[in-house]
Amino acid sequence: MNINPPVPMMPPTVTPTENLPSPHIDPDTRPAADTYWSGVDNLATRSSRWIDKDGNGKIDIEVDFSAGPGSYFKKLGLTGHSQLSAEQKQELIDQMIDISHETNLVFHDKGTLEKPDGTINFGNFAPVPSNGRNLVQVNFPENTSAPHNPDKPDEPAEAYVRGDARNLKANGRNRGGHALAHALLHARGLPHPNPDDKSNKPANPTDSQGYSLLSSVPETATGHDFQGNYVTRAQLHDMAALQLRYGANSESRDKSLETEYDANFITQSDTAVTFTIASGDGHETLLADKDTHDQHINLNHGTFSSIGGFTNNVAITRGTHIEDVATGSGTNKIIASTVTNSIILGSGQNTVVFNNSWDSTPRDTDILHHFKSGTDKIDISEFSQKLYNGTFTGGTPHLDIQKAADGASYVRYWSVYNPADPSEPDFKVRADGVQMSDIITKK
Repeated sequence: MNINPPVPMMPPTVTPTENLPSPHIDPDTRPAADTYWSGVDNLATRSSRWIDKDGNGKIDIEVDFSAGPGSYFKKLGLTGHSQLSAEQKQELIDQMIDISHETNLVFHDKGTLEKPDGTINFGNFAPVPSNGRNLVQVNFPENTSAPHNPDKPDEPAEAYVRGDARNLKANGRNRGGHALAHALLHARGLPHPNPDDKSNKPANPTDSQGYSLLSSVPETATGHDFQGNYVTRAQLHDMAALQLRYGANSESRDKSLETEYDANFITQSDTAVTFTIASGDGHETLLADKDTHDQHINLNHGTFSSIGGFTNNVAITRGTHIEDVATGSGTNKIIASTVTNSIILGSGQNTVVFNNSWDSTPRDTDILHHFKSGTDKIDISEFSQKLYNGTFTGGTPHLDIQKAADGASYVRYWSVYNPADPSEPDFKVRADGVQMSDIITKK
């Protein structure tokens, strides 16, 4: 994701990892080819978290790339400590930027803060048999307040990655990037969704990497498909957990804040294929106009969208609605949200779905830009056939197109229409040039 700066869908029955067919994925690059269980100390039973000690509204974390092996490293008997490679550092910084954008966590280089709210030490350990097969080893410290000694320094979190050649060449969609992201989330205090490290069976219907990077179950088990690429960004449940622990980015609660999420970068070869939008009350725009793949875009909170040739790879947390979107040149389905939407339709065939009459109203009217009559469609079938039977009202449902003097065209719908006493329509959307044949009213 480049930042200028579903209720989650019910998945199908989950299949154990070892039984999943994946004929199009090289076994060596399959997301669940390795087991990612780490040596996290009792994360599942701890409520510990970093806190805002100075009251500035942010949790300021110092990141130390130069620290040597810490006490946890020595406790585990690990050997061959080394600093992160240049590729690992850059990938980790990109991950931290994405988390900071959506939460109140702010990451700082070592030495830039006098009193940080917490510290994470990163490093690698040697990929030798004596160090085990785990890809990451993380300790989240149990720091408790000491009123009698307020200046007592906290223990740092220690996060170590197995330093083999693949991990050292980390980027946004390979195993090295995944291992770093796994370590980073544990260093924020997040546990595995399935705490039983002896099993790769799902703990619940949403236990997959489609919902959590920390899952050991492939994303395909829950209807996602990342085409063999590793997950390197906080997923829907991860981001929700981070916001629950540390709060959503307070700046994003400003309703005047406008943010663009550029999904066009998903198609780049070393860029993360997933991201989660969790910005809350601000005004969000999703850009996918350069994408040539077929898209399925849902602008409502708690949903997934499919962009860049992947399936359900863009998530929106509860409480966040996307206002504006620009679609690509494929055959696209766009589901409007309950907030006012401005939808720029690409050159392909687009169907804009309105599931509720209140998704676009005379007061808050959605606009479909570049609507192409005969190619693009407006689907109101979800509510246009629902009659108000049994009510004491005069009139029936009514649909028409209003042509304004300035050339604008509006699709209007009344659930109950009385021509003798007309009222404002229940539904109204602007799509210049639209014809009745472009409107889908029946499923």
